[in-house]
Amino acid sequence: MSKLLNGIGFASIIVSFLAGITQGIYGSGWLAALLQIIGGIVVAIIFFALALILDRLDENREYLEILLDRTEKPVSTTSPYPANARPKAKSKSALESLKDFKLNAKD
Repeated sequence: MSKLLNGIGFASIIVSFLAGITQGIYGSGWLAALLQIIGGIVVAIIFFALALILDRLDENREYLEILLDRTEKPVSTTSPYPANARPKAKSKSALESLKDFKLNAKD
């Protein structure tokens, strides 16, 4: 996928240069041609950045798979959570103490 994005980036640069030169010679002027070329370069930079991000994501995924292979496999138990995991607190009981609380203007 990153090769495709890099190819689209290079194609964008080439097409924008050709369109800019064509527009400068036969079209509305060289200012519009310059804007056409700059726009194509900006689009190409975006595609190059996306390709770089995808490359880094692939490297990270491979590294995480290596780390996962190095870790110990969990012993099969009936519970998916470790034995020392704390149970969740019941928030309803904690809020019952605030049932008749009134906020005064001095607070």
